Amino acid sequence: MSGRSVLAADFGTTKTYFSKCPGDDPSPVSIDFGDGRDGIPSAILYREGKDPLVGQTALDAYGEASPEERRTLRLRTNFKADLARSEAARTAASDFLAAVLAGARKQHLDLEPDRRQVLFGVPSEADEAFRAALRETARQGGFGLPDLVDEPKGALLYHLRQGDISAEQALEGVLVADFGGGTCDFAFLEGGKPVHSWGDMNLGGRLFDDLFYQWLLDRNPGLEEKLEEQGSAYFVQSHLCREAKEFFSRSMARDRDETVSKILPGYGGIRNMTWAEFQRRGSVYSPSAFLRRTAQAEGVPGLTPEGTDLFLMFRECLLSGLNERGIEPLRISLVILAGGSSLWPFVPDILREELRFPLSDRQTSERRILLRSERPYAVISMGLALLPALTAKFASVREALASELPGFLENEIGPVLVRRCTAVKERILAETGNEFFRKKLRPLLEEFRSTGGSLASLRRRLDERLAAEAPLIRESLEKNLPGVLPGLAEETRELTARWFARHGVTPPPGRASLSADSGRKEDSISIEISGMDGVVNVLAGVLGSLVTAGTALLCGGAGTALVAAGPLGLAVGGAAGLALSVLMVRWGRDRVRKMAEEIPLPPAAAVFLMTEAGMEEAERNLEEAMAAWLDSRLAATRNELEDHVRALVADELKSLTEIGGLRPAP
Repeated sequence: MSGRSVLAADFGTTKTYFSKCPGDDPSPVSIDFGDGRDGIPSAILYREGKDPLVGQTALDAYGEASPEERRTLRLRTNFKADLARSEAARTAASDFLAAVLAGARKQHLDLEPDRRQVLFGVPSEADEAFRAALRETARQGGFGLPDLVDEPKGALLYHLRQGDISAEQALEGVLVADFGGGTCDFAFLEGGKPVHSWGDMNLGGRLFDDLFYQWLLDRNPGLEEKLEEQGSAYFVQSHLCREAKEFFSRSMARDRDETVSKILPGYGGIRNMTWAEFQRRGSVYSPSAFLRRTAQAEGVPGLTPEGTDLFLMFRECLLSGLNERGIEPLRISLVILAGGSSLWPFVPDILREELRFPLSDRQTSERRILLRSERPYAVISMGLALLPALTAKFASVREALASELPGFLENEIGPVLVRRCTAVKERILAETGNEFFRKKLRPLLEEFRSTGGSLASLRRRLDERLAAEAPLIRESLEKNLPGVLPGLAEETRELTARWFARHGVTPPPGRASLSADSGRKEDSISIEISGMDGVVNVLAGVLGSLVTAGTALLCGGAGTALVAAGPLGLAVGGAAGLALSVLMVRWGRDRVRKMAEEIPLPPAAAVFLMTEAGMEEAERNLEEAMAAWLDSRLAATRNELEDHVRALVADELKSLTEIGGLRPAP
């Protein structure tokens, strides 16, 4: 892809939009031709003995001309739809483009194609005849032979650059509905490339223009004859009624219960328009006699038959392409609306119904989105202009993300993991570790010190207390251990989003989803709740070690032992140790230890075995054992989250690479 700046054109039926973009900076601008609006009306006015006029100037000049003057004028519009099938349309189109270029030079607008890469948008379903006609028309109009880019790609790239979607979303199932002035085009894209394109070259804004033209005639008896006499029917139908249509569409988008009126100066008006009346007329539409004559004169075949339901026509056009390729609605995660006619409220209504999208934008899940730009008219040309610069930008972003990943994990994600995991670990230890020992276990040990008894009895009482408290221990863990997840997920998501935003890209939605469920979920990280019984084993192990240590001391060590001598009481000293050694040789160590645990000890012996220092050491051991158990649980989460971020970046790099492959067709 060259570093030259780009001139992109969305050559439309109603309006044509031009955008420019530097080759190395994805910052497109839409060209304003002097009336403060995006684009220029696709209209050319031929005048005898004079250069033709184009755009709004042509429409105004024709509208203000007297009947006598109009006899020397010829206004042409709506030529894009007929480009491949009408020589007159091709001539008007090339003359229009040439006049636009000449007018830009007179206004000192920088629209020069010679030093730029020129891209023209083309409907995805357009055949080779249309594509060839469009390129030749552009050449004859002074724009050279442009590279052609499927128009849906322009809409996709625009929303990608705006940050409305991520690169990953752009590569999922995307339906672009481009409902313009002369055509209705659908394109289903996967991997950023059209998989299937379809549409109706007859279904478009001009049929609705004609609907309002007939509405105007019905409300103003005698107007049709007046228009024929003045020769102004073409101007009123293709321009003034289009303005009335757009006014009504905007009004209904705000409130369909509203009643509105539109005055057409010099031609009456359409008063008290309602949504119900519009629906009635649209459901039984028949082309006007004027539209039929115009189409026949221009060699345009296949006008809509009598009594057509335009809303059903749109619905069936949508479904025909989906059914033809077996595209399931749930395969579509993103819908992009483009074109002026997409502002009609029935368009998103039908799309939501047929694609099973939520009926309200507020209910739309982050994985199924319906988007419409605030500038649906210009979205395609601006998106097309972005393509070379965005490709270059994404190449640099790929390199930056890959090189920064290790530092991001260590310096930004790492501290978050340590801080949050440490906090939850300390909370769990306070509730389940030290607090449990002091309130539940220590009283049993102190009672043993004061009243005596056998170590076996102490072990049984500790086991019983532990068994009774196990549900509360699990409850504490279930409450606190998963508590690390929501904050960790949100903070990780925010850090990743800011990191991506620094490079001008949007991370995929819902990717840092953490779950405390025992079962794994797609794109989620979880702590296994089912493993929490392990902490009970930890406690049991520490308590068992406590009793075992007492038994070892009782049985002797380093020449000291406490051995019960039946009714004679307690003997202390090396002789007892020697006797114990003889017993261990004769009966075995385990049997002697078991016998020792069953010996009832007086308080003096219990105090000797269960010292204050010993109980403090047991508490420390318990804390260390539980900390190790928690670390093992949280370490898995830390590792999985880091792996998750790595996978996220890998997916983004792959997506950016694929987006970079959306090159124009020569």
